[in-house]
Amino acid sequence: MDHSIIVEKFGIRLRPVRLSDAGFIVNLRNSPHALCFVGDSAQTEVAQKDWLNNYFSRPGDYYFIVELARNCQNVGTIGIYDIRDRIGESGRWIILPGIPAAAASIWLNYHVAFDILGLDVVRGGTAESNKNVMSMQKKIGVCFTGCSENRIIAGKCVNMLECQTTRADWPLISANLARYALLAQKFL
Repeated sequence: MDHSIIVEKFGIRLRPVRLSDAGFIVNLRNSPHALCFVGDSAQTEVAQKDWLNNYFSRPGDYYFIVELARNCQNVGTIGIYDIRDRIGESGRWIILPGIPAAAASIWLNYHVAFDILGLDVVRGGTAESNKNVMSMQKKIGVCFTGCSENRIIAGKCVNMLECQTTRADWPLISANLARYALLAQKFL
């Protein structure tokens, strides 16, 4: 969806994805550290631009570039999409290796979901093999709700663990994420 939401905190900024970000997104989603955890992705910049052009006209879909606030360097992506009845899906989350932007980017994404868009529930799915993300979700208090149908990622069958965060959960999760984000901000 073509939107104008920009949020910044902890040295990280989320800004709307632009057509000019297509090359960055292709490289990020097809990088070795992301390939075994994310679904199928566009393989070329042209294909990604086609996907983005469809995205721009799709309501209830907020796709962000994660960037360093000090110099606007792109370091990742994140989004909230499939919004219906005050429930949305969080995903498209990938951060470049070695950039301590995970906690801040998740905090900002939840801030958009609950404080700006007024959602009541944010759902998500994590590949069971993505131990780093699962560990972080547990540490901050995200509730795992079950296992969804297996998905094929990078040619392998992967269990997807479902989780959800409610508006009532947000204050505790916000505080937990803020602790990690403040520590990480020192290294940005």
